Amino acid sequence: MADRQRGAMTGWRGAAALLAVLALPPLPAFAAEPAPAYQADLMRFSELVGTIAYLDDLCGGADAGRWRGEMARLLDAQKLDTAARRPYVAAFNRGARSVAPAHQACTPDTRAVLDRFLAEGAARAADIGKRFGAGGPSSPSPTGLPAR
Repeated sequence: MADRQRGAMTGWRGAAALLAVLALPPLPAFAAEPAPAYQADLMRFSELVGTIAYLDDLCGGADAGRWRGEMARLLDAQKLDTAARRPYVAAFNRGARSVAPAHQACTPDTRAVLDRFLAEGAARAADIGKRFGAGGPSSPSPTGLPAR
């Protein structure tokens, strides 16, 4: 029962985090313009998604395998060229590699680490959305959901 509830929370948090970031405006090419203010946050978010992808797959979570596709969708939505995508792909991969040596099997500690990273991802997505999301009453909400 607890695994089923954790899986439902994992899916909700992950979906909310990804929706918030997907609503951000496209990033400019690195050489053409200065980086947007949220670039560092988006880089850390990419790393978190990589970590979550690895741990969720390791633990056989309901969202296992979905995270890589969601990261690709995020980058596609930003309309980044290959060179501009590289740092985000590297951050995603770094996130997965950073926890792999310590987590070779799914244990209660692994699940706790996954929950911590999910919470950080949700918080970072909410922060990115709050600071850089909707620009006015006619702008879409950073999560893609109507404002309450």
